[in-house]
Amino acid sequence: MAFNRRVISKELDMANLNKHNDNYADIEATLDAHDIAVATSASHIADGNIHTTTQEKTKLAGIANAAGTANSATDAVIGNRSISDNTAPSGDTGTLATLLGWLGYMIKSITGKSSWRTAPATTLEAAKTHMDTGNIHTTAQEKAKLAGIEEKAEVNQNAFSQVNNIPAAAKSDTLTMTGGTGITITSNPTTKTLTVTATGTATPGAHASSHLPGGSDPIPIATASAAGLMAAADKVELASVKTKVTALEDFLGYMPIDGGTFDGATSGPGIDGGTY
Repeated sequence: MAFNRRVISKELDMANLNKHNDNYADIEATLDAHDIAVATSASHIADGNIHTTTQEKTKLAGIANAAGTANSATDAVIGNRSISDNTAPSGDTGTLATLLGWLGYMIKSITGKSSWRTAPATTLEAAKTHMDTGNIHTTAQEKAKLAGIEEKAEVNQNAFSQVNNIPAAAKSDTLTMTGGTGITITSNPTTKTLTVTATGTATPGAHASSHLPGGSDPIPIATASAAGLMAAADKVELASVKTKVTALEDFLGYMPIDGGTFDGATSGPGIDGGTY
């Protein structure tokens, strides 16, 4: 309570003694309250947690007004941060640098590059386009077809293995035909035909034996209805006929014709074994 000082202007007597004591009681109460206030002030002064140091005041001076409120964490306030993409994510909570580092690690894992900021070899869009292009991928039917093809099998080749003992030197080789003496060879790529023509400028080489019976290209024996080669039996028979015709000519030359006379002795053989 407030101390109201009382001045005793008269002699102290027993009548005023009670008033005097009341006065000192007020003084004591006031002094006790003062002591409590002093003790409280000393405790307040000694409590460093409720006072600002010089360093703290300097720090506060560097903090902008309204710091910590919405949109107050600007780039200038946050400052530069470095990303390390070498650590795999281990959670969903962390400092800004830690979270950015985890994202960098995942980006690097997706691109397959040595750094999260190295451009990938392709994009997800290009990869999706590639996956959707059926002409460059193998279907289940095509795989089944491939499974039925032998190891190192090749497509059919426009080649020959051997022609008249001339072997092919490559998978796709060329055979050139050349005309000999008196022979010309012409080709027509459009009709894919080859024409061999005897020019008559020279006699072709001997090849008669190939057309005889037993040869590589025999000509059939002539018959009464079809032309062909003369058989050996026919040749013998023709020789016999010739002999008989000669004898007949001699006989006719000896016989008198149209009333003539015999013209000397005959010089040929008799006909059919007879005598003149």
